[in-house]
Order: sequence, then C-alpha cells, then structure tokens
Amino acid sequence: MPNRLPPSIDDVRDLEILVRAHHPVILLETDEAARASTLVQWVADRLGLTFFSYRAGSGLSRPDLATFKAEATADPAKCLDFVLQQPNENLYFLSGFATRLDDEIIQTKLIAIAEKLFEHRGAVFIPCTEAQVPAELQRYVSTFRLSVPSPEQYYAFVKQVLEEVHKRTPLKVKLSSAEVSRLLSQLRGLTLFEVKKVLTKILIEDQEFTADDIPKIAQAKKQIVERSGVLEYFSAHERMTEIAGLTNLKAWLGKRKVAFTDPDGAKRFGLTPPRGILLLGVQGCGKSLCAKAIASEWGLPLIRLDPSSLYNKYFGESEKNLKRATRTAEQLAPIVLWIDEMEKAFAQGESGDDSGTTTRIFGSFLTWMQEKQPGVFVIATCNDITKLPPELVRKGRFDEIFFVDLPGAEMRSSIMAVHLARRGRDPGRYNLARLAELTDGFSGAELEQVVLSALYTAFSSEKDLDQEHLEHEIERTVPLSETAAEKIQALRAWSVGRTVPAD
Repeated sequence: MPNRLPPSIDDVRDLEILVRAHHPVILLETDEAARASTLVQWVADRLGLTFFSYRAGSGLSRPDLATFKAEATADPAKCLDFVLQQPNENLYFLSGFATRLDDEIIQTKLIAIAEKLFEHRGAVFIPCTEAQVPAELQRYVSTFRLSVPSPEQYYAFVKQVLEEVHKRTPLKVKLSSAEVSRLLSQLRGLTLFEVKKVLTKILIEDQEFTADDIPKIAQAKKQIVERSGVLEYFSAHERMTEIAGLTNLKAWLGKRKVAFTDPDGAKRFGLTPPRGILLLGVQGCGKSLCAKAIASEWGLPLIRLDPSSLYNKYFGESEKNLKRATRTAEQLAPIVLWIDEMEKAFAQGESGDDSGTTTRIFGSFLTWMQEKQPGVFVIATCNDITKLPPELVRKGRFDEIFFVDLPGAEMRSSIMAVHLARRGRDPGRYNLARLAELTDGFSGAELEQVVLSALYTAFSSEKDLDQEHLEHEIERTVPLSETAAEKIQALRAWSVGRTVPAD
C-alpha cells in the first residue's frame, strides 16, 4: 500500500539533482524502504531512465517489464556484476545491501560501479536506517535522507487504510475537520507501516473511528518512540498558570509561542522560529516542571532525552544513540525536546577514561544544535553550570539562558497555595504568609514535600490538615540552601550578567 502514494515533491527534486549531477552511489537514509523505492521510481520516470529493483533471494526485477528475468542476480556480488555489464543510465534500488557494505568483495564492485557511472546519470541506491559508510567507500558515496511524510501524504494514506478496512468490515468515521487536524498531528513521525498497524487495530476493534480514538494513537506513538531506549514520550498536562512566579520567563515564552507554532507566518514577518532555552538554577526550583508546562501550553508533544542514556560501552554506539535521538526528534517535529540535567552528558574533565566519547558526543550535539530543523524547540536544564563546556553556554547556542533561583516570600506563598489546592485543601484556611516566612531558603520541591509530609502526619493521626502540621514539618526540614550553601552562592554569582532572571 505505501508505494501507491506519490512521494514528496521536494524529495523528488532533490534526489533528481543528485542523479543529474552524476552521484553514482546514494545511501537513502529512511525507515521506510517502500517509500524510498517509490521515490527512486518517480525520479527514473522523470528522467526517462530504466528502474531495477533488487530483493534478497529473488534478485533484480523491472516493475515496467514483467517478462524480465534475472535469477542469476540473487547473489549480491553477481547482482553488482550485472550492473557493471549494463548500459550506464539505469537506476538500481538494492534492498538489503546496507548490511553488506563491510564486505570487501561488495566494496570492490561498488567502487568499480561508481567509477563507471561517474560521468553518467546512472546510479545505485541503497536504503538504510542509519548511514554507516566504511572508510573505503566514503569518497564514492552520497547520503540522502527522506523527509517525513507531509500532512497531505498522511491524510491520503489514512484514507487508503480506511477504504481497505471498509471493504472487509463496515466502518463509521466521525471526525470534524479540527479532529482530523489533531489526528494528522499525532501521526507525525510515524512510518506509514506504523500508521497502518495502529489504525487497523483500532478500526478492527471498534468498527468506527472517532475523536475518542485519537489518544490511542498517542499511546502507540509513545511506545514506538521509547523503543529506542534513549527518548521518553510525555503526555504533559501541566499549565504555566500552575507555576508560581517566573514572570520574565513566561513573558519571553508568550512572545515566541506564535512564531514557533506558525513558522511560515514568522518567516514572512522576517523572523526565524525560536530554537530553545537553557534553564539554569538551583535543584528543585521547577525547571523540569517548566519544560512540561511549555509543551502543554504550546500544544506540542514533549520528548525527554536523558543524557546518561546515550552512553554505551561499545565504540561508536554512543554517537549512534545521539544521532538516533536527534533524528527521531526531527521526525516528530514540531515538538519540545527536553534535555534533562545536561551536565550529565557533557561534563568537562570527566572524559579521560572514555576514549574521547564525551568530546565526540559534545561535538555532534553542537553541530546538530547549529543545523537542526526549526520544528524542534530545545529546553535544556542544568544544575551545575561549572561542568558544562563554555562553548555550550555562549550566546547563539540557545536563544536565551534563564536563571531559576530559590523562590521569594510571595512566590513561596503561591507555591504552598498551589500544592494545598491540588490536594483538595482550601489555601484560605491557612496562614500562608506565616508559612512563607518560615520557609525562607526552601525550593519549590521542598515546599511540596512539606505539604505531602504534613498530609501523611494528619492522615495517620486521623485529623484533617491544619497549620500546626505544616509548621511542624517545616521545622523538621533542612533545605538544600543550607546543606549546599556555598555551591548555590557560586551558582548565583556566575549567573549575574550571564543569564536572565526567570522571575
């Protein structure tokens, strides 16, 4: 079914340019070999070239000529021998060859083909999920990455799936135009094969498709994203209105929301969409909560990257993990990418025993930040700025660096009110001003813990929560501002003149 959909016009144009520019061996980086094959067929038709397709076990075939037989080409090496013997202006789509690029015989034959086709429009295309080109082939090979299906392609494909299932079982589809837009937004980043699996399951179970089924797609998408073991998909429900203070940060985000969610309008106005922010501050002061609230406020998926999950003991695997994570993020765009505790990944002076892995990861990340697609808004959080390389925090890497300090008295009062109300207590019953006075130096996380601990105490004594319970828990709590006073003071000193206060 996927190969009945026309490819992206931009992909056709860009790949056609490579063929006309005589690039003889092209790796097609994609998770969808069927879409890649369709793309190459379109380019062949536009240029008037013959298209050959290879499958392991059956060899080469020609979709335009059913009588074409090439049984002897089932062996990969003999397939390449066939290519060498043919006229120069054919296009060959070789499925399964990506895993054979380390084979010396395959390398030798591909080099011979590259040298033969270099002055012609003929080319060999090898689909792969990640481009891993051996050093011997690098000067001969070009890499082309297929774009994510457009909303129009997703829409056409969903119609095909619905029609196909409807032939087998009666269906009812009840979606408004706004709900169709929500559906297409949820599908973004999934391969057409994954879309078909998810939709078919829902349709067979329910014999209908309504707005109530859209969250099921989000859940399936979550499982697919987390399969990599590097990214985590969040369904964020927090709102910026639930976060006390942070006036400057909220104002900055409010001005840039439309520019990010309407990039075409921003471009016409002479703006580029915002790239991301770095939230520096005291541990427990709400940086992670901000990331969740921003995604919810902007109506975007939230994808979390835990930097510590990138590292692998095998050489080169850590870099692959980062590439896989960033590629998935771009496929899912527009999204908010939350990089939690960034210093875990790029800590200075801690790479002496990792054969330079940290340095390579850092270099790859900087390159991606500079070249990434505009639909990924990065929110990076950091607790210890001294561990980050200075190149990462210089102006231009992020749109802005905000410093999230310990809450002041008014904000502490608001935070206590939020946590009391969230747990079914009327904040007006409590002396919030007194609680704010007693909690000088407490972080937002510590204030929440005071409320929770007081609730446990009240529940165990079979009483409702009162002022005394809260004050007692405050007396028992030693805040981080006392146990790590020197560290927090140094962080504050560094932030002056280098960051914008979040509040």
